[in-house]
Amino acid sequence: MSFDATLPLVVLATYGLFNLLLSAAVVLAWRTGLRQRLTEADAVLALRLLPAMGSATLVLTVVLPAFLLYEPPHAHDHPGLLLVASALFALIVFADAARRGLEASRATRALVRGSQPLLAHPAAAAGTEVTVLNVKEPLVGVVGGWKQRIVAARCVAAACDHEEFRQVLAHEAAHMRARDNLKLLMLLTLPDALAWLPTGGALTERWRAATELEADERASGSDPRKRVALASALIKVARLSIASGRPRKTSRMGAPLNGLEQRIRRLLAPSPAMRRGFPGRRVLTGALLVPLLAVPLYASVHRLIEALVAFGR
Repeated sequence: MSFDATLPLVVLATYGLFNLLLSAAVVLAWRTGLRQRLTEADAVLALRLLPAMGSATLVLTVVLPAFLLYEPPHAHDHPGLLLVASALFALIVFADAARRGLEASRATRALVRGSQPLLAHPAAAAGTEVTVLNVKEPLVGVVGGWKQRIVAARCVAAACDHEEFRQVLAHEAAHMRARDNLKLLMLLTLPDALAWLPTGGALTERWRAATELEADERASGSDPRKRVALASALIKVARLSIASGRPRKTSRMGAPLNGLEQRIRRLLAPSPAMRRGFPGRRVLTGALLVPLLAVPLYASVHRLIEALVAFGR
């Protein structure tokens, strides 16, 4: 097999192998106690992104340069079974991620199809686009990744008073500022094996629960009046959801999730002190150091690649 044919096989195969290893590491860490210590949304997001982003980083900054530098351009290799199987696994992972992304896009379009814009609601902040949905379920949330807007069922706007609905919109605006929808889309479309495992779903749900608590805090702050209004809105929307007979697990404000009681208790308690943010810059700096430290090891990496190509011939 020529150099040009071997290169994409090596890239796909190493991505698949790194993905399996990093997914297994995340599952092991989660099951051995990390789930009790990981509470901040950014920290949970970083762990969930690790298999996909870590695999891509290692392939592009370590495997690919080592192969291009040390592989003779006129070499002809016969790929072994492990290389082909790993490349096929990576293709399946990418195809399944694309499928999930298409399903999420179709679900969003179906949700807002036929909706009616509410441009002059007195609770809406200036410049905030709010769309009323003529649906029975008490939905409230943000749709869209780059172009975001708030959607709300008409029954929610009718059930809440002015201040309660204002806080509902403030909560969703906090999600918009944090780009939580874009992050959720990333989580749903990550090309990794973790998406097929219960740990992947548990991490996604933990992240969503953490974003709800953080959006509550950003929306209400330390103002007792705002905190009580938001808690009251949560209770009213939960009652509407129960009355509809179809409580949705995916809605933000409109679903009686397991974390609803925690959110209400936290809102009615004194405002907690702001926690120190997740050290994202330090984590990113550490990740960027990995390819730099690997430069002297390129020759050894290439030998490992050759062993991978030859395995199972």
